[in-house]
Amino acid sequence: MDWSFGLTMMFMGMGVTLVTLLLLALIIKIMIRLFPIKKEVEAAEETK
Repeated sequence: MDWSFGLTMMFMGMGVTLVTLLLLALIIKIMIRLFPIKKEVEAAEETK
């Protein structure tokens, strides 16, 4: 094993982690748009 293998694994690990977090964030945003929380929306409209 040499330094290039270690550095490659480190950068690939960081990249895959960031991509996974991005995908999870997108899935959560899509789920929020598909299933909005109605109680909070109604409460916010009443206070305006």
